[in-house]
Amino acid sequence: MCRWDAMTPHALIFPRTCNTSDRRTIRWFECELIDETGARRVLDQAFFSLGEAKSWASAQGYPVDEADARNTR
Repeated sequence: MCRWDAMTPHALIFPRTCNTSDRRTIRWFECELIDETGARRVLDQAFFSLGEAKSWASAQGYPVDEADARNTR
């Protein structure tokens, strides 16, 4: 459960997975930034580690709830 309300700027991190034609699995993370204007998924940024995604979101001014981050593993 997220500890942020809709008015507090924060980020959610989503794991994404793709299976290639040669049977490889590629995993990355995407961020959704949420603030008083609504939510927007950042599709032009792919993060290949959870730490990288959290660091980027925090640098943008959108902290990540640790409970939400643990749920992406």
